[in-house]
Amino acid sequence: MVSRPERPPRPGSNRPSADDRRRNLRRRRRNALLVLLAGVAVIAGFVVWAGRGGDGGPDPDAAPPPVLQVVAKSPAPQLPALRTPTMSVTAAGGEGLEMRLVATPKGARVINGPWKPAAKSLAIPAAISAVLEAGSIPGYVEVRDDSGKTVRSGTLLLPPVPGTGAAEIIRSVPTSKPYVALVFDDGLDETAALRIVDILRSTTSGGTFCFNGINVKDWSASAARKIQAAVADGVIAMCNHGWTHRTSTSTTEAAAMEDLSANAAMGRFVGVSSVPFYRPPYGALSPGIEAAARRLGYRWIVLWDVDPSDYEKPDAATLIDRVVGPSGKGSIVVLHAIDTTADALPGILSGLKRRGLKAVTLTTMFSEMLAAAAAAATSTSTTGTVTTGTAAGEGT
Repeated sequence: MVSRPERPPRPGSNRPSADDRRRNLRRRRRNALLVLLAGVAVIAGFVVWAGRGGDGGPDPDAAPPPVLQVVAKSPAPQLPALRTPTMSVTAAGGEGLEMRLVATPKGARVINGPWKPAAKSLAIPAAISAVLEAGSIPGYVEVRDDSGKTVRSGTLLLPPVPGTGAAEIIRSVPTSKPYVALVFDDGLDETAALRIVDILRSTTSGGTFCFNGINVKDWSASAARKIQAAVADGVIAMCNHGWTHRTSTSTTEAAAMEDLSANAAMGRFVGVSSVPFYRPPYGALSPGIEAAARRLGYRWIVLWDVDPSDYEKPDAATLIDRVVGPSGKGSIVVLHAIDTTADALPGILSGLKRRGLKAVTLTTMFSEMLAAAAAAATSTSTTGTVTTGTAAGEGT
């Protein structure tokens, strides 16, 4: 069948041709599609806008994503010292949470404990316990979730680990480092003690406070906070000097237990344990005192090899000479937290520096000794020793 050719429109007629009709149909279809697409875009935009609370921001009714967080706290100082102290931990904000303890001793490498499933408490691992045998050091608890995100607690003082066996009597410390320990006794003068903290901090030095609780019990709360901060920063270490300063070579074990245990109140007030250091008043020891120190967890009975008799309150130049001249590597100097000693302290530190010596805390001194002993035991099966004995002195 042969199609007939389309008859062209008559001249003057308004009827569109077939080609025009096809073009118009395609145009209408295209415009309808564009309108449909525009409508879909408007609806989609409205859905997004409504889902964001109608103002382009987050939906206020939507649940916020969890925030990873951790809070940790050390146990309060106590006597007898805990053999296995633990940190109290609260961790939240993620799935598959794990935690670990991190120790940050001043001037030494950071020690990371192993990761463990998150719980309400965290025991101190062996690698960190070894360092804590020389006293409290700062650290923190770190938490991570199953995505690898981590967060850490604020800095806390990790409690010292008590010694085992008999408390060791020491006059000086065998060390290859140019360290001298300045140990300030009694705590008779709060103002002088805080001046000592400021001087040690400003000179990046360290010292140790052996205070009697009967002297410290009426100190201000701000003084306690300042000393605690100094311990956390490695400026100060604390030790037990007894409560009343009245023990002697005839003190029984029961009396010594009462005196040393009462002084735990000083540790709680300052917020820092005095373990592992005990300084007997006057350097006077008895079998009862030694037994009590051992039972309470004190590893070191700290005497001295340099006594400048600062309790006599000599002039600054004389006191400086009495400290700097006899001091050497590992020396322990017995001093007192009194105004004249605070006056002379900058000169003492400068004099030690001129001789190539540096004042540090007992914690720093003993940490170095323990590390050296451990290294020697590993390489030669021998360990370092300490100078032992007893000493008597005035006003200590």
